[in-house]
Amino acid sequence: MSNVTKYKWFFRLLATREGRRILLIPTVILLALSVFTIYQMELNPKPERVEMQDGSGDIKLTKRSALIAFKLPQEVGEVRDIVGEDMKVTSYDVFCDKDNNIKSAMVNVKADEKEAKEIIDSYQKKYGLTQAASAWNGDAGGFDISIRYDRKDQRIDIDLKKK
Repeated sequence: MSNVTKYKWFFRLLATREGRRILLIPTVILLALSVFTIYQMELNPKPERVEMQDGSGDIKLTKRSALIAFKLPQEVGEVRDIVGEDMKVTSYDVFCDKDNNIKSAMVNVKADEKEAKEIIDSYQKKYGLTQAASAWNGDAGGFDISIRYDRKDQRIDIDLKKK
């Protein structure tokens, strides 16, 4: 059985106006749902709000993007002030208590080696960081800050913990 005879019904369906509608309408619906899903995952600026299941009532604000870098939203408050408003972030996790007070945060910034050196130098001047074995540590406005550069993934990891 050749492919032409195997799919003859499909070609007959495409040859008629009703057949094209039968195929076009579900295709358009699936395409619209796919575009909406991509928007929600990649382009929507609002973080996903997840209540922790450990009984503490803590909240995790999280956002990840594989396609584009984005700015930190207003919802993360103090973290945005420490990291910088203009910093292009690829992912973040911010942990808050019941009253929306930030407890800790993890922010990832995509940067090549040259950009990473400039960013780390600016943080060293701003927060007086000291270099440890694999990270730069310091104090940033009530938070302990730790910055690491991952050469393999070409990203900067910024960890903040409330004192």
